[in-house]
Amino acid sequence: MPADTFPPAATGARQAKEVAASSPADKLLIDMADLSHWTSLSVRTLRRLDASRDIPGRVVAGRRVLFQTEVIREWVRAGLPDRDRWEALQNRNGKR
Repeated sequence: MPADTFPPAATGARQAKEVAASSPADKLLIDMADLSHWTSLSVRTLRRLDASRDIPGRVVAGRRVLFQTEVIREWVRAGLPDRDRWEALQNRNGKR
């Protein structure tokens, strides 16, 4: 196959744009590693919180556990409340 049939490698500004577009902040769903980065909590702590269902915005896709970015942002802004406090905040704000 001739070399000219392959797309050119991403360089410079294009490469930076592709990397920026795939950052966790631009995703609709994030995994546990990204959640750990956002919250500064260890993956082990987050798994414990997830087991007690204290993390909102949980989505299961096959075997993967993902979290909705917008819900997580709100949860972090609220100070990472437990499930009961989070539900009370949501009810008070009329989001449920």
